Amino acid sequence: MTQNLQQVIESIQQLPINEQEQLLHWLVENRKPRPIEIDWQEKNKQFQKALEWIDQNRLKFLGKWVCLDGNKLITSGDDAKQVYAEAKAKGIKIPFIEQVRENEHSVFWGGLD
Repeated sequence: MTQNLQQVIESIQQLPINEQEQLLHWLVENRKPRPIEIDWQEKNKQFQKALEWIDQNRLKFLGKWVCLDGNKLITSGDDAKQVYAEAKAKGIKIPFIEQVRENEHSVFWGGLD
């Protein structure tokens, strides 16, 4: 019989506290780290390309949610959850999703002498 996560949690909750602690230590010690090698410079370049794409296509997609991979449009729509689901279905592991808004200008912070 295969248990689902909720059933496992309920079983763990029935254990005495000291056994829950032992389980916690076992989980921490046996957790396999995810092999993640992230090229942060490349991620930054992709992010900058996405921002440029938004600037260039702002009027066409104003108010829409877009998912971008660099300067490539993956999907767009009115609902962020739908855009996210479509991106995941297309194989995007971590979708970059943004709502296209009117051009926002930075606020000037200055001091007076």
